[in-house]
Amino acid sequence: MGVLDIWNRSNIGSGEILRSQIGPLLLWFRKIEDELHVAFERLPDPDTIVDATGPVAVNVVESEGLDWGRWIVGAETNVVQVLPIMPDRPVVVHPELPVKIPTGHKALFFVSIPIWLRVLAGEKKPIELCEVPVLILSNTWFGDTMSGELCYSLRSRARRQITDSEPNPSRTICPVKIRNTSPKQLNVERLCVHVEHLKTYSGGKNLWTNGITITFRGEEQVSKIEYSSNPPAFEPVGEILSEARTPVKETILKRSIGSFKLFSGI
Repeated sequence: MGVLDIWNRSNIGSGEILRSQIGPLLLWFRKIEDELHVAFERLPDPDTIVDATGPVAVNVVESEGLDWGRWIVGAETNVVQVLPIMPDRPVVVHPELPVKIPTGHKALFFVSIPIWLRVLAGEKKPIELCEVPVLILSNTWFGDTMSGELCYSLRSRARRQITDSEPNPSRTICPVKIRNTSPKQLNVERLCVHVEHLKTYSGGKNLWTNGITITFRGEEQVSKIEYSSNPPAFEPVGEILSEARTPVKETILKRSIGSFKLFSGI
């Protein structure tokens, strides 16, 4: 099953049960007359599971003690769909190794971001039922006590190259380019990526977001942050699976807080 296939719509009739898996998260769907029931189940060893299947029919719910959510969607609503979306907060990531960017130089990083899932019901005018993170992330604070913000901390690292490992449909890859136009060397120790401004695309092997370019002008200067309006070109990319939670103009300005703390959003 391709990366795009698992995001297709699936039919579900009254009395039927569907099961889907996106990485370490199982999703259960159950239709009873005009109600649609949805439950989630987290598997152990979440960092090692990359399996993915679209909703498939099963005879019984194999797990006990699930917390079912119930929605009145109408007896005529017989379609469900799961789509990938970005987390609801910025994410903070460290480079794989500490990196220094001399003045006048640039560096490209690839940030692997665990997705959230949006559950929809219906076909012509889909009803948004709920959202759930595929992976539970820890909280972290980025910035000072006055102007900082609550973020998620990524366990994965920002890499300089795309790895050839098995595709992971529970993550999306965000290309981040940093340009240093300041008069001093830039030490990159961590990045705060405002994922709410990113779209999600289906690629041939991976999920992708549009790219970000940060032009760092100095600790006391505003940085120029550009959000590409086009899909990345690192592999063939198909349709947009989800729009940004908060659309933003292609270019914005943001004051940096120290040479080791870069914001990639507003």
